[in-house]
Amino acid sequence: MMFLKRLLGAKPDLPPSVVEACADLERLGQQQPLLKGHARALHAAVLLFAHPSRESAWTLPAERISAKWAAGMPLLRGEKPPLDEQAFVQRWLTLCEHIDGADGLAGAVRNRTLLSTEMAACVLSGQIDDFHEQVQAKSLDATLAASILRWTLFPWLVHLQTKLASSLPTTPWPHGTCPICGSWPALGEFRGLEQVRFLRCGLCAANWEFPRLRCPFCGADDHRQLGYLHREDHEGKGRIATCDACRGYIKIVNTLTPLKPEQLLVMELATLSLDLVAGDRGYSVP
Repeated sequence: MMFLKRLLGAKPDLPPSVVEACADLERLGQQQPLLKGHARALHAAVLLFAHPSRESAWTLPAERISAKWAAGMPLLRGEKPPLDEQAFVQRWLTLCEHIDGADGLAGAVRNRTLLSTEMAACVLSGQIDDFHEQVQAKSLDATLAASILRWTLFPWLVHLQTKLASSLPTTPWPHGTCPICGSWPALGEFRGLEQVRFLRCGLCAANWEFPRLRCPFCGADDHRQLGYLHREDHEGKGRIATCDACRGYIKIVNTLTPLKPEQLLVMELATLSLDLVAGDRGYSVP
């Protein structure tokens, strides 16, 4: 684990899930040199889980959870959970140190040209386009900034999602967007022997059961418009669920149990070749 030693200065005492994810990333970078830079950046993102979230405990009243769930409104939409600004800045700067071309974004946070609370508010309100405009107005790379923002907020949002998970209603969430933060799923899981499909949020790692024969993006459920693409050299580790009604797609992996948040980040990178196949066939994600 040479990367860990370079990053932390000594052999770190890390949670097993973090050690496993970092080992997978190091192996992925060695096996696929083209992914080495991406794997290095994800190493830094995964290591953010080595330290417990410093944000204070926060949750929603049961009646508000029930009302939002019934209305199909993500639970964090319109809310202002506490964000530890110092922890946010530390996470942001740590990531920028290990991502090429991120010096300007590091400086923008240091001099408060970009504010943590405003960036978090854009994500929770679903106004990510506003964030892109703010970054572009400062002549900075909006695409790179969005990736760093996502990874910076990930431990915080996972913390919030975990706190809310035990209070969720038992009625199914029928929507393709995340019931916690409202984001589109990063990938899907076919779990266990029954191969039940669950969607996984890429922002907060939430999971919710979703019908196999329904598009999470447009809701199409005509089997003639739904299908799968495979990549022959992908060793059966994943496939692509497609929808010809909206030309959307989602990657699907087989799991026995839910992927841990750290492994969710790793799996997104490990299945990047599936994104390329889908793009070549004219499919995209929102």
